[in-house]
Amino acid sequence: MKPKKGASKIKSSSYKRGENETVRLNKFLSNAGICSRREADENIKMGLVHVNGKVVTEMGFQVGPTDEVKFDGSRIQKTAPLYLLLNKPKGFVATAQGGVIKKSVQELIRSAAKTKIPPIGDMGRPMTGLLLFTNDEGLRKKLSHSLAIPMVYQVILDKNVTTEMIKQLKKGQLVFDKEAKINTISHLEGKSKNEVGIEVYSLSPAALAKLFDAVGLKVVQMDRVTFGGLTKKDLPRGNWRKLSSKEVGFLKMLP
Repeated sequence: MKPKKGASKIKSSSYKRGENETVRLNKFLSNAGICSRREADENIKMGLVHVNGKVVTEMGFQVGPTDEVKFDGSRIQKTAPLYLLLNKPKGFVATAQGGVIKKSVQELIRSAAKTKIPPIGDMGRPMTGLLLFTNDEGLRKKLSHSLAIPMVYQVILDKNVTTEMIKQLKKGQLVFDKEAKINTISHLEGKSKNEVGIEVYSLSPAALAKLFDAVGLKVVQMDRVTFGGLTKKDLPRGNWRKLSSKEVGFLKMLP
């Protein structure tokens, strides 16, 4: 991709820097979790990076703490990227919209960072289980639009789940103007017929509840036990942990 014709460019020799320490633009992009330094060089050459509203294509360009850097139209945060996994308890609410919320999940991860780390997707108060947080805008954008994130839920319904209901759920329904379906569903061994384990791809708790509602079932309890290969192992309810570099790398490789 080439920069748009007529787009203004700036060179480091003509750019006024602040008095504070500067860093190479490719390192800045890498530190923000956008891409590797080598990939950053290619993105800079293609004109995908803006500094203070102007295209930068010069290798070795330096940016300072007060500069605004955008990649592919999205502003890059200057704080180090954080990746947190929370086992959300009942009674707390998660929303990426921000605002003042009573019993927000932000209260549970307050010790992780001085600023708020937004969650990937929303989760209502009755829902429990795995919830991912990150300030890595590149990964947030990727996961928010991905249709291939494997998730496993355990769900308790208000009525027994019949064979006919299972067929309808696997067939799919239109939910929030999108086609949604359950890939696999089965009754839990040793449990009553109103408890099921399901596997879906990139389906939010709210969308899943709507899907059950479409076949005449009301969700009593819902717990997300896996998210994109991440599990609740050694993560008690209400606790959070940082992701390993290997886990982050795996999430970035998801289609």
